[in-house]
Amino acid sequence: MAFALSPDCRFVVSGNLVRDTIVVGVDRIVYGATTWVESILPSIGGNGANTAYGLGVLGAPVTLISACGDDEAGSASIAQLESVGVDVAFHPTPDTATALTIALVNQQGERAFLHQPGVNRTALAAPLSFEHAHIPVGRPWHYHLANPFALPQFREHAAQSLTNAQRLGATTSLDTGWDSKGRWLDDLAPCLPLVDLLFVNDREAEMLTGFREAGQMVAALHRLGARRVVLKLGEQGCLLSDEDDREVIPAYHVPVADTTGAGDAFAAGMLAALFRGLPVIQAASFACAVAGLSVQEPGAVAGLRGYEATHAWICEQEAES
Repeated sequence: MAFALSPDCRFVVSGNLVRDTIVVGVDRIVYGATTWVESILPSIGGNGANTAYGLGVLGAPVTLISACGDDEAGSASIAQLESVGVDVAFHPTPDTATALTIALVNQQGERAFLHQPGVNRTALAAPLSFEHAHIPVGRPWHYHLANPFALPQFREHAAQSLTNAQRLGATTSLDTGWDSKGRWLDDLAPCLPLVDLLFVNDREAEMLTGFREAGQMVAALHRLGARRVVLKLGEQGCLLSDEDDREVIPAYHVPVADTTGAGDAFAAGMLAALFRGLPVIQAASFACAVAGLSVQEPGAVAGLRGYEATHAWICEQEAES
């Protein structure tokens, strides 16, 4: 499974931005009473923002196309993105609230979400032209589409946005996300032949293909037009597949505090590793490490480390095993 990115590449990520509040240690809620918890933490959230933030932490040049409200949550999110070098290619929307999520995490790391979609109900309501994305003239770039399902007005424009990116010379990737509307292939099928890398987890792949076995899932996705599939398998790692080859990459076994954003961390890790020149199999193993670091801390991004620090952690794990 061959795929490479140029060391001169710039990433452009589109997707949702959410301001998260992570509440850790919630095993049950009793109405009319006070529940003591371990911690309550603010965080960046949303598939687009998480992935862009992860790329920034890992040292990759990245622009985010998204939306937020002109409010405190939006300002805090933009400041957090810019703190790791993310170029924010959008302005806060006046008189509209930033999307907010309260994530309740129990002792086993399982999550329940309370979500206010806010500006994301109407965000990115047309195909992306990338005119304000600061695409480097005469240099390679890569467009990553993070969860088209999270932006209701954008899902019908996802395929055209990918086409526009390709016409402007980009390589492309897509991370499917979960479709709460249940439309799945109705919206995603036109996108699959347009991506160089498809990131999808096993639950999403089952909904897209009707199969439960990993090999059958990726075979079905190839028949639908996906050239290269990265099937995320959680604690089992991932399966890489193109039409000629398949490779299973094991995960790192780590204590799990919170799995919020682990899939976004994985995608950012693999793209950043390809940007650094790693072959696909090594890039996928690096992505497993980034995801493994992510789940050890509450929130989507608190556990992320820089590229060299992540490599050092990998060496530590290999020495211990």
